[in-house]
Amino acid sequence: MKKFLLYFLLLLASGATAQIQVSGTVYDSTKRNLVEGVQVLCTCGTMTFTDSVGNYTIFAGEKDSLFFFFRNKPTQMFPVTAIKTPWQFDIAINLHVPGKYKQLKEIIVYGKTRRQDSIENRIAYDKIFNYDKGGLRISNSAPESGFGAGIDLDALISVFRFRRNKSRLLFQQRLIKEEQDRYIEYRFNKNIVKRLTTLKDGEALDRFMIEYKPEYELLTQILDIELYMYIQAAAKDFLKKYPQ
Repeated sequence: MKKFLLYFLLLLASGATAQIQVSGTVYDSTKRNLVEGVQVLCTCGTMTFTDSVGNYTIFAGEKDSLFFFFRNKPTQMFPVTAIKTPWQFDIAINLHVPGKYKQLKEIIVYGKTRRQDSIENRIAYDKIFNYDKGGLRISNSAPESGFGAGIDLDALISVFRFRRNKSRLLFQQRLIKEEQDRYIEYRFNKNIVKRLTTLKDGEALDRFMIEYKPEYELLTQILDIELYMYIQAAAKDFLKKYPQ
C-alpha cells in the first residue's frame, strides 16, 4: 500500500499545473439553508463534497469549469476565469432543502479545532509529557540550617526510579499514538470513503480501510482534494484485486 501511495503522489505531482483554489458555500433556493453533500466537480477531473455546513474547497485550472451536482440534478457550468472571487464563490441550487443549519448574520461561532483538542490533551497529561527524568542536582541549604551546598535528595531518589520513568515514557508514547490515530480517523474514515467510492459497509470496506490507511506523517502533508483523489484511485486498485 505504501508503494501505491507513493506512486500516486508522484503521479499527482508530475501532472500538476497551475491551480486555483475555489472555495464557497452552497445554499438551497431560499438562500438561507446550507446544503450538505453537494458534489462539486471540475472538468479537469477533481471532485469534492460540501461539508455539514455547506462549505467546499476545490482546485481547478484557469481553463477549467466547475459545476455542482445534487439529487441527480447538475447546475450550469461556471468557467473558472469568470469567477471574480474564487475565495468566496457561493451559489444557490434550484431546490428547497430544509436544513438543520441556517446562516446567521453577524454571528461568528468558534468551535474547538483538532489543534485545541491536542493542546488540551497535552495540558491534561502535563505530568506525563513533562515528567522529571531525575538526575543529580546541587542544592543550597538554608543558611540557618548550618549546612552548605549539598546533594538534592529528591533528585537522587529520582535516579533510582527507572521503572517509573520508563512507565511514564511508554504512556507518553501511547498518548501520542492515540492522538495520531484520531487524526487519521478524522480525515480517512468510512463515511468519506463511501461517499467517494462504490464501497459499502461490510467486510470489503473494513479490509480497504486497513490496507489503504495513510500514515500520519504523510497525511499531515496533503490537502483534502489530494486525499480524495487518493481514495478514489485506491478504491479502483482495491476492486481490481478483490472484485465484488
